[in-house]
Amino acid sequence: MPETELSSVFREEETLSRFAQIIAEQPLDVLDPKELHQEYGRLSTSYHQLLKQMMAMTRISDASQTKLFRLQTELKSALKESKGANARKTELLSVVAHDLKSPIATILAIVKLMELGDITPDEFPEAAGSIRETAERMINLIESLLASSALEMGKMNADKKKQPFMPVLERVVKENRVRAEAKGQQIHLIVVKNPETPDSAIASELFFDANLIHQVLENLASNAVKYSPPESEITVRVEETAENMLRISMQDQGQGLTDDDKSKLFGYFQRLSATPTGGESSHGVGLAITKRMVDLHDGKIWVESEYGNGATFIVELPLSSAA
Repeated sequence: MPETELSSVFREEETLSRFAQIIAEQPLDVLDPKELHQEYGRLSTSYHQLLKQMMAMTRISDASQTKLFRLQTELKSALKESKGANARKTELLSVVAHDLKSPIATILAIVKLMELGDITPDEFPEAAGSIRETAERMINLIESLLASSALEMGKMNADKKKQPFMPVLERVVKENRVRAEAKGQQIHLIVVKNPETPDSAIASELFFDANLIHQVLENLASNAVKYSPPESEITVRVEETAENMLRISMQDQGQGLTDDDKSKLFGYFQRLSATPTGGESSHGVGLAITKRMVDLHDGKIWVESEYGNGATFIVELPLSSAA
């Protein structure tokens, strides 16, 4: 409490005590009634001033306690976030060390064989292909980790513009069909028309960041290919909902998810029960990044799955947003 406010309280208390003492020391029959009335008036005024100052002190005290409580809560939250960030950094280093060590060792082994002459010129194209694929996996991991870091630090913003949505989805489907065909898989794209406007293009224009949503759809499509068995089918479905949302669902015929998987699905560095069916790598940050990119668009993402019966990942984006 400021010193001036405390001094004011003491001053009013001294005045009140002085008036009370004057009245107490004088016999009532000696005091003039008019003077007695004045003394009581001054005593009453002093009392009310003291009461007013005490009430002000109480309000200040309550406000200070409220502010202190808020600061303590914010500090606890900051400390908790700091501990979580440190834990993620430690896990990040572990992931980098583990997931980059293997591909680097693969590249070094191939180069060593070349140096020793154990790879013939005819085998060079295959060796070069292995080096390229391994390097691409390393780059994908590094890009995911950089994106994760940017999101955690709040440095990634959505550069949303009003633009056509379907070309982005169609490009993702086309790119992943090449990977799917290598595993004997098929990807089907189903566009559900609005029965009230069957001749209108679906989501002709959407307010979104094309690069971020491309990465969202790419993560989901590549996961469907990665975790689906050979010779299976993947269905991508897009439709407009009654809630004025654009819904994109990706259904696979993979291993599905357990309840434990679903509880930690969108966390960083989570290892799930499902494993890639073609020896692909998995570093456990893709879905966490995907969730945060969807959040930047005020959208929703969830999964519907029964263990052993595949999984359907669903993303909803607002059809109308102010530019």
